Amino acid sequence: MHNGRDSASVSAGNDPERLEKAPRGMAIVHGIADPVAVRLALFYTAYFAVAGVLLPYWPAWLEGRGLDPVTIGAVLAVGFWIKLAAQPAMAAAADASGALRGLVILLSVAALAVYAGFAWAQEPWHYLALAALVGVTFQTIMPLGEALSLAEIRDRGLDYGRIRIWGSVAFIAAAGLGGWTIDVFQTEAVLPMALAALAALVLAAALMPRRKARAARSWSWLAVGRLVADRRFVTFVIAAGAAQASHCVFYGFGTIAWRRIGFDDTVIGMLWTIGVLAEIVLFWVAGRLGRFGSAPVLLAVAGVGVLVRWPLTAVADAVALAAPLQVLHALTFGAAHLGAMRFLQDNAPPGLEATAQALYYALVTGVLMGACMPAAGLLYDAVGMGAYHAMGALGLVTLAAAALLARFGGGDGSQLSRSSEPAA
Repeated sequence: MHNGRDSASVSAGNDPERLEKAPRGMAIVHGIADPVAVRLALFYTAYFAVAGVLLPYWPAWLEGRGLDPVTIGAVLAVGFWIKLAAQPAMAAAADASGALRGLVILLSVAALAVYAGFAWAQEPWHYLALAALVGVTFQTIMPLGEALSLAEIRDRGLDYGRIRIWGSVAFIAAAGLGGWTIDVFQTEAVLPMALAALAALVLAAALMPRRKARAARSWSWLAVGRLVADRRFVTFVIAAGAAQASHCVFYGFGTIAWRRIGFDDTVIGMLWTIGVLAEIVLFWVAGRLGRFGSAPVLLAVAGVGVLVRWPLTAVADAVALAAPLQVLHALTFGAAHLGAMRFLQDNAPPGLEATAQALYYALVTGVLMGACMPAAGLLYDAVGMGAYHAMGALGLVTLAAAALLARFGGGDGSQLSRSSEPAA
């Protein structure tokens, strides 16, 4: 994801000139892995270990606590809505102060405390209140972490895909271990596993690289307003958001649906693993995609994946059918995510890097996912696996928006960056 340049590999060896010119993933510097790349990889590893426990198994844990599908949908959705305000607020503070790393550490500690509180939840409003706090804490971590990572990646010529890949590896390990653990200890094991992964996230956040201190930069709501109103940014959010929102039924009820079909938890963990393995392959080759790695192309590919994956998942009632469809996760999630990160890396205005990240996450995983998740609960409650058909239709939205984004041009992001620069 470096403007068409190929990703460098360990073959750069110790040649200082080649290391200086080539973008690196986990490159070798003076005989050891680039320490900054390692620290960033550790952050992604820990964060997605948490996700590898929560994404497949948290709905099942909530169901095991006696919550019905509609209530589960509401609990999953409330955090998405809360972070709509929380993410931009945290990012504004980070951009104004430069305290990205400090905020990531603080939010990681707070998220650990919030999830520990779920052990004492009993009434539905307890779960809703704690889920709202999750929206303020855990769900605001990634935009700040991504902003810090992309800044280091841009400054040092690193390869985003080959750093982010370790998050996907951790997700696979956590999902696989989680499936086996739940088979043995039932769904009660989900919360202790999540807490252990969150403790690791606190340590990884503390190891993130410190950015060099800069002179205080101006930050204004006017500049943010210009960014939000820019037609390219709006079109980008619609394209990426529709692709990501298409996962609502899967994220909220995929594990529950597979269990009702008769898949055991080890098989379910394997199915999640297949999807992330496909994602890993895409991340590994992302830096070598050249012009095919542009944001519009990646988002269009994601739209095609959405159109194919979800309608077929609706009728896939055997492992032999479900497993191949999981490979399409590389497109529906992986291509959409890479397209989003490519757009933000190329287009985030100077001084608004964290804010641009947070607005993307707030609008996509806040507004769109927040609206989609309760609908997913209602749809699943009414038609079961048939709810996936509605998700497939979102692929048309992604394709149309990606085509518009390509038509608008300005792939280097210069026009968007100039129009949204903070006033001096």
